[in-house]
Amino acid sequence: MAVRIDIEALRAEAGSVACAAADKLQAAGQPTEIVAVGGGASCVIREAGQPPYEVWVGVTADGFTVECDCPAGAELCGYAVALTAAALEDGFSWSSAATPPSAVEVDPRLTELAELARGIPARRLASLVAEWAATDRVLENRLRAHAGQLEPLTTGELDDIRRTIDNLAHEATSGDRWDLHDVEKAGRAIVEEVEVLAQRPPTQETLVLVERAARAWDGLAGYLWDAWETYEEEPAEIGGALRAVHVRLCEQVQPDPDDLAARLAEIVGAAEVDSCLDEPGDYLGVLGRDRVKALRNRR
Repeated sequence: MAVRIDIEALRAEAGSVACAAADKLQAAGQPTEIVAVGGGASCVIREAGQPPYEVWVGVTADGFTVECDCPAGAELCGYAVALTAAALEDGFSWSSAATPPSAVEVDPRLTELAELARGIPARRLASLVAEWAATDRVLENRLRAHAGQLEPLTTGELDDIRRTIDNLAHEATSGDRWDLHDVEKAGRAIVEEVEVLAQRPPTQETLVLVERAARAWDGLAGYLWDAWETYEEEPAEIGGALRAVHVRLCEQVQPDPDDLAARLAEIVGAAEVDSCLDEPGDYLGVLGRDRVKALRNRR
């Protein structure tokens, strides 16, 4: 269920200092990009002379909730007011039961490593990240995305990625000497292409391109499913990675739920084996219960 937020009441609660800071940020064009996360709005705000701060706002069971990297933390700071005002101007759709980032279950291993990273001097940590990013396309693009360097994909770039995905799917089983390893390799390469493009600002065109990649993998996965004794986990692993990107983009783009449900039904119905997108429950936040139920009943 969507809710409305009274920005004037919010500003009154935040106070004059936070509101003045928010107005200054908005006058400077901040935030530049807002994404949907867990039913709330999230962004990274960059201010001259200050480190970048990631901020999230949403309506949870506890009411209007703020999480910000700035010293104010969970207080209603200027960054939170600026984000809320910008999201309202953009017509952002607020969930009445949002989940803040801190409430999302995190792998204990990641928590441990994050704590370890906080103890490394900033220059040394930056060098370590750069070293790995230089050999990993996905990490490099994630790094550039967090730094605000990536623009939405151009038509030409979308066409190039589309051709790459199509070629990977075609070449995996072309000729007389291909084997199942070629299929697995192609699937992982498609996942990499999708994860790289997903670092760009989300658009409807990007979402549709990920659906094309899912169709491509659906056409290949059957070969590995048939060889389940050797490839027991790989089909679900590759398909799950594609679906995770698709779900995340759906949450960010917020496509028309009826159109999305129709596309999912068509993709699932066209697959010769189980489609990697055939997990309606993963789309509950963007489709709603009735559409998820209808998709399940189509099985």
